Amino acid sequence: MKRILMRAGLRGLATMAVAVGMMAAGMTSRAETVLSNLTATVSSTQWFQNSNWSAQSFDTNAQAWVLNAVTISSDTTNAFFNTGNFFVDIYDSSGIGNSRIPGTLLGQLSGTDKPFPTGDYTYTTSGISLSPSSRYRLVMGVSSGTANYDLNYAEDVAATGVWSYPYGGGFGGIVAESTNQGGSWSLSNWGPFLLEFDATAAAVPEIDPASFGSALSLVLGALGLAERKRRRVIG
Repeated sequence: MKRILMRAGLRGLATMAVAVGMMAAGMTSRAETVLSNLTATVSSTQWFQNSNWSAQSFDTNAQAWVLNAVTISSDTTNAFFNTGNFFVDIYDSSGIGNSRIPGTLLGQLSGTDKPFPTGDYTYTTSGISLSPSSRYRLVMGVSSGTANYDLNYAEDVAATGVWSYPYGGGFGGIVAESTNQGGSWSLSNWGPFLLEFDATAAAVPEIDPASFGSALSLVLGALGLAERKRRRVIG
């Protein structure tokens, strides 16, 4: 009977040690691609001139995230007049009226303000927090200067990753356009843009390293003590 109880106790302590180890592993998060249609077939391009802005809608899954980067696909082949300052921003969905109109600015991404020649361009952020199961707007445009930037888009919303574009296929209806630098918006009948989003899962609540180390030491110490007792009982 003593041996049976001792073995049960060892199994319980071992389970506890495994659980503590899993907690330690779960505290580490790394960036991943959460939404991408960057390699989709190009349908056409959207022209960004002096005052043209576009707002691309996207939905997060049932998890909190921190946005790290967004990559766009440019088909700008002519540098003529391309002195305008191109930007990429993230907005929430609190806009009045249609659900795909930008609301409040959450953060600005850093990258080239002149996305030419043709190619993919990545814009980064030090971290924009995004809530679970929520809709956001990627807003792109020219803030000043003369420009003629062309960005690729497809008319199928198919994409890979745990995030998604609204609706299931056909014409997107997920891009809002402004011809007066965000003064007013109207829905397009095309989209989405060819994009890739990289994000990191929001960190779990931090565990104090000293407390964590003490707890692990107690568990390991208890395992050692139980093993010594087991040996005495057997002997």
